[in-house]
Amino acid sequence: MADISANIVFSEQINRILTLPSPLQKLDDALFTKHGIDVFVKRDDLIHPEISGNKWRKLKYNLLDAQNQGVRQIITFGGAYSNHIYATAASGKYFGFETIGIIRGDELSENSSETLRFAAECGMKLHFVSRTAYRTLRENPASRNTFSHSKLIPEGGTSPLALGGVGEMVDEIVQQLGQAPDYIFCPVGTAGTISGIIAKTTPKTKVIGVCVLKNGQYLLNEIDNLLEVSNVNRVQNPVNVNLEILWNEHHGGYAKKTPELFDFVSKFNAEHDFEIEPIYSGKMFFAFYKNFLTMIKPQSKVILIHTGGLQGFIH
Repeated sequence: MADISANIVFSEQINRILTLPSPLQKLDDALFTKHGIDVFVKRDDLIHPEISGNKWRKLKYNLLDAQNQGVRQIITFGGAYSNHIYATAASGKYFGFETIGIIRGDELSENSSETLRFAAECGMKLHFVSRTAYRTLRENPASRNTFSHSKLIPEGGTSPLALGGVGEMVDEIVQQLGQAPDYIFCPVGTAGTISGIIAKTTPKTKVIGVCVLKNGQYLLNEIDNLLEVSNVNRVQNPVNVNLEILWNEHHGGYAKKTPELFDFVSKFNAEHDFEIEPIYSGKMFFAFYKNFLTMIKPQSKVILIHTGGLQGFIH
């Protein structure tokens, strides 16, 4: 039987360390007023300076599951600039888990990036492997005996357990707004965040994803699979979901950016009291400003999800 008292203590730690629910901030712009819409930003970047955004949402129930099983070692995967590696290492430091990061690129070291240096300082043990070995381990991690008695979390943190944490964000939005929003916009990378949102929204809310990857249409199958195997208490049948994904707002692909995107992000950050970055949230904000006149009905309430990830942002 699971040790419920352990999870009570862990929940108290979460409440002490993290800012939850994250704020819902009105985004004022004369363009929105003219069009008759109310736009809000779900500031998940403010959950914690080091465990922010959708990375915490995805980690929460994975860590609770590890706690339930009495597992104290977390193993996960990522590249040299992975927000997920950064957040997992920080979570290990604050919540008392041993963390191991399998890092793509055997030529790298803990000093190859600020992300890896931070992860090492948090106590994460970094194992650098070739691209080929990385793919093998990522796709079949159980093939390594060293992973026994550990909690494995996939690259990016996206797993069926991740959807429950993301779904709590939707519950927070409804409570903060006093109603279900008409639209929720979010960036799409591994499909974990948008899947969690889909699982907790009704057809009244249109979910619009902005894919940050080139040729990312395969993610539709990933969404279906995650919804099928997750334990999220869905509020609807996913077949009926009010969903649209913008596939052509990636600006060249993952981590790529055009001069137009970089100029937009720079101007936005200069004009507002919070920042966005050009990898995830920036592409989503860009797409929203570009398309809202044709996509959003007047008198609507719109939520833009700020997924954090600012630690790797170079101005």
